[in-house]
Amino acid sequence: MRGSVIYSVRSPGSQKFLAKEHSVGIVLAPARKLRASLGSDKIKEYDAPVGCIAINPAGVDSSLAWLATRKNVVVAIPPEVLSELAVHEFDNADVELEPPAFGTVDLLALDMAQRMSAELTEKAAPNDLYLDSLVTLFGIHLLRTYTSRRKHAVSPKGGLSANSARRVRDHLNENFTQKVHVAELASVAGISTNHFIVRFARTFGIPPHQYLINLRLDFAEKLLVEGKLPIAEVAYLSGFSDQSHLATTMKRYRGKTPTELRFAK
Repeated sequence: MRGSVIYSVRSPGSQKFLAKEHSVGIVLAPARKLRASLGSDKIKEYDAPVGCIAINPAGVDSSLAWLATRKNVVVAIPPEVLSELAVHEFDNADVELEPPAFGTVDLLALDMAQRMSAELTEKAAPNDLYLDSLVTLFGIHLLRTYTSRRKHAVSPKGGLSANSARRVRDHLNENFTQKVHVAELASVAGISTNHFIVRFARTFGIPPHQYLINLRLDFAEKLLVEGKLPIAEVAYLSGFSDQSHLATTMKRYRGKTPTELRFAK
């Protein structure tokens, strides 16, 4: 995994900590009169609307106090992982995060945070591949938006080689109903796990998780249209945890439920 994600709901309180990894908090519910400091800066009081982002670079201490229950997502990315992503983004691993002013709203970060929180709070177990893809995309967003190199960024290097892409595609076509890990796919491609997701997305146009979901939904739709199997069995054969999981995913990505699809014609 490229990092970690926490969905947090916390009662009024305060905290002080020294970040071992690059830690980024995204506010999911408005909070008033937060009191925060970063490094040697003075404590500042501010209101945090939904989408407010706070970046705590690794090795920098911070403090935060809040008066009401707060809800947020925290993404933690190890410095070495961000450096690996920077190599692809800037051809240089030497980058330094530049935290924005307290109260800054980042709508793109909010969108990713909401997707992360939705995945973490669903009844089904979170999909590691999906979360790992989101963390990777989040890391690239940090590089492009909150580093001194953002104005001089160059296009990332190319994707997978033709042979690697073919091996990965064949492996997914054969195993899409099973749980597939990033490390497994990286091994099939013959490259490091840290490089894999970026190169996969460059090659196929979407992250590995989305590619896997598409394969499962394509197969499920084929079975549903044939109409020979109960929907619950279709879900199982297509790699979903249960009928509800299939219905939720199909509605999200295809705009129809299994029942609507089955009786569409």
